[in-house]
Amino acid sequence: MEFDIQAPAVREAYPELGSQPSLEGRPNAIYIPHDRDRNKSCRPRTLPLDAEVRELLRRYLFARPDNGEPWLFLSKEGHNKMTHHDVNNLWKQHFRPTYDETKHHRAVGSHFGRHFFTTYWRIEQELDRQLLRYMRGDRAEGDSILDRAGIDEYIHTYYEDVESVYRENGYQLL
Repeated sequence: MEFDIQAPAVREAYPELGSQPSLEGRPNAIYIPHDRDRNKSCRPRTLPLDAEVRELLRRYLFARPDNGEPWLFLSKEGHNKMTHHDVNNLWKQHFRPTYDETKHHRAVGSHFGRHFFTTYWRIEQELDRQLLRYMRGDRAEGDSILDRAGIDEYIHTYYEDVESVYRENGYQLL
């Protein structure tokens, strides 16, 4: 599985948890690949899971129907892999009509989260742009080295650079 939670009961129930190689040595983290359908990220990355998200995932894993498949979130109908339509329907179910499109704003949908958390980390938490780009999975500006300032090519951000700030300042869901 592409995430790891260091909880004995969870590890026992899900022995394959945390088996993704990018999670090695990074407990309580999630690996986000860049090549999934509808994923706007250009680069894979590993992000820490704060205590609140770990607890919510732990509770969900014990309530999740076992269909023998590795997909974390399952559709309500048939407990199959969720599609982008399922995700969009969840957003509509929980955020509309309250946050429907208006004359001044687009409707809240799944893409809203990317904008919301970019604003949260950059403006409210004053996170450095390079760290934010790592968390979003952004590629370097431009398509070639000729399109970028030379210094941008030599700045590299890693999981360890975002781990503590992410765990300490993550947005609280509840």
